[in-house]
Amino acid sequence: MNRINFLKTLTASAALLILPRPSLAAQRNADALPTWPIPDLRQAIGTPVLVRSIQLLKTQSELFVVVTSETGKQGITQCNDRMKNLSSLLKGIVIEHFVGKDARDLPQLVDNAYRLNSNYKYAGMPLWNCIGSVEIALWDLLGRVAKKPVYALLGKPLRTQYEVYISDFDRGTDAPEVVVERMAQKLAVTGAKGVKIKVGGRMVNTPADDKRTRAFVPLVRKTLGDKAVIYADANGSYTPKEGIEIGRMLEDYGVAIFEEPCNFEDEEGLSDVNKALKKLVLAGGEQDTSVYRFERLARTGVYDVLQADVYYNGGILRGLQVAEIARKFGKSVAPHTPKADPLIAPFWHLAAVCPNLHGLQEFVYDLKGNQPSWYTPRIQVRNGLMQLPNTPGLGIQYDEGIWKSAERIV
Repeated sequence: MNRINFLKTLTASAALLILPRPSLAAQRNADALPTWPIPDLRQAIGTPVLVRSIQLLKTQSELFVVVTSETGKQGITQCNDRMKNLSSLLKGIVIEHFVGKDARDLPQLVDNAYRLNSNYKYAGMPLWNCIGSVEIALWDLLGRVAKKPVYALLGKPLRTQYEVYISDFDRGTDAPEVVVERMAQKLAVTGAKGVKIKVGGRMVNTPADDKRTRAFVPLVRKTLGDKAVIYADANGSYTPKEGIEIGRMLEDYGVAIFEEPCNFEDEEGLSDVNKALKKLVLAGGEQDTSVYRFERLARTGVYDVLQADVYYNGGILRGLQVAEIARKFGKSVAPHTPKADPLIAPFWHLAAVCPNLHGLQEFVYDLKGNQPSWYTPRIQVRNGLMQLPNTPGLGIQYDEGIWKSAERIV
């Protein structure tokens, strides 16, 4: 190298040394996952909403998270069936990150409950279900303080109602003819346009399971007719090879969505099934709680529709974040919410503002039409539609009398 070229190289190297390097924060921001744009809750609610207590109460054979502010206002959510086995986590590592804090800082409080004190070491459904239950109850509190439905604090509402399908959870307990007749009755009463059926045996596919599925699917189509929308949920029953085979049969009968054909942890197998099936939409994510995994599932095309559970995944905000992640990759969401009781409430508010909600949404209908008298409004479907409430908080009102005999669990 001659002297002139040497000096040019030295000068260029020196320039590189003095150029400002992007900060680690800037690098992280460049690669950050999409998030839901939350309005300024401090601006929406002018005074602090300090959390005085968080309790886990049992009444009416159900568990409830009840948050109480320093002014005595309360926010409430019913808990899902998982909580009875998770109360030690709720008490031991989650509640402390919310009590004494301003509920208007909810996004940061959720992050703290995951990140601080090594709580992240417990990450997964058990931790996020606890955090999500508190988050949902705090949204109820904030909505009541603001005298607005929760969705009004989350963004611009895009819908006041959504179309539903009716779930049936039978996997061989009843004869196929009985199950199909029951579904037909539910469609007639509710006006719903579709159903979801169970295929396989739930994480297993015995010869009996396979025989039932192959007889059941054509019977559903024949009985309900060509206009009925059919979704099929395997709950991880199949190997990739079996998933492709059953998926092609489902395609032959016009099934629209194939949910979780393989074990939810088998991303490669699920991806193989999705690539092989040309007419079906592949859906999943009910078991997942990592936003990084949701990003990978969407980016790599494992699923077409992401189905984060609002409670399992950590609450309404994280549910909306999954929707934003899906939208970045041209995917949609259909959050897991197979409920027809107060547990459906947080989904109402996510659905109100979510721009990429896919197809029909899940609803469980009791042909007897029974609803307990200890909460209102009546949760029902008319003409195939679920109306979203416009009352403060989550939209559920509880009979005050049920708390008098409540047992405190935490």
